[in-house]
Parts: sequence; C-alpha cells; structure tokens
Amino acid sequence: MAKPLTVEIGSSTREAVEAIARRTHRSVAFIVRRALAAAASAPAVAASGPRATLAIATDDDDPADTAAKIRAAANGRPLGEAIEAAFAATRAKFEAWAAREEAAAAAERADDLDAGLRDAVDAKTARSRLAELANSEYPRVRALVAAHPQAGDDTLAKLAGDRERTVREAAAANQAGARRRSTK
Repeated sequence: MAKPLTVEIGSSTREAVEAIARRTHRSVAFIVRRALAAAASAPAVAASGPRATLAIATDDDDPADTAAKIRAAANGRPLGEAIEAAFAATRAKFEAWAAREEAAAAAERADDLDAGLRDAVDAKTARSRLAELANSEYPRVRALVAAHPQAGDDTLAKLAGDRERTVREAAAANQAGARRRSTK
C-alpha cells in the first residue's frame, strides 16, 4: 500500500477534516478533493494554532489518481495553503452534510430497532431470525429474544452470558421454564 500524501496545516483544520471523514465514512482524500473542487480559488486564510500533519489517506472507493488530482486542484498554490482555504470556505457545507448522514444513519438504526422489536415478540419468528436478533445492539431486543419461547438452546446459552442483567435474567427464566415444561 502506498504511503499517503501528507501536508502541514493548522491542527484545528486537520482535526475538522478528519472528523468529517469519520462522520461521513469517507476517506480524508475524498473530503480534501471535494473541498478543493468546491472552493479552488478560495482566498488564503491564516492558520491559527499549531501546525499538524494531515495524512491524505485514500480508501478503496477513491480512484488511483486521487493524489494527483488533489495536487492539480491546488492550482499552483502550496497544497497546505489551498486545503486550509478550501476547507474554511466549505466547512459549513461539510458539517451540514455530515449531520444529514448521521441523521439518516440514526433513522436506519431506528428502523432496525422497530423491526427487531417486532420480530422478537412475534410468536411466528423463526429460530434463525431469533438467533440473529440475539446479536442486536439493543438490549431490549436481546431481552425479548431471551424471553421468546421459540428461542433455541444455543441462543439462550449465548444470551445467558449477555452484558446486560435484564437479558441474562430473561434467558435464565426462559431456560428454567423450558426445563419445567420438559419434565411434565
């Protein structure tokens, strides 16, 4: 793997660019390239605070020539200066985009929670789906699976060791009930 392009910029700008990349699940190179494309001729800004190295790392979604395109987008200006200016000019748009991405992800998680809750209480839910729901990030879904009469022994054994007390208790109660039913 090739070493990423690096540039010295203000540490607050570096942190902001990296944060946007994390929040949007995009590469730093993607963010830098988009900022330069949107504000190629942005006026120079004075970098405040200490300088820091920004690694303009790519990922599998970036074209192979991304570093060359970033250098070209600087239009002859020092790359660090061009990035500082472009990101200062586009930061509000990037923040708004990141907020929309996070809201969409939250809505998707809410949909996953709704589906998990629905399936975890449905008497017709297949054991394979219950086993899948036993891995849910939501303790309430796991607790409902642990209490489900159709939860398999492997699923209950897994949930008996869950990090949440309510899930462990539901699994233990379900296992005890299953033992009582099998002795009748």
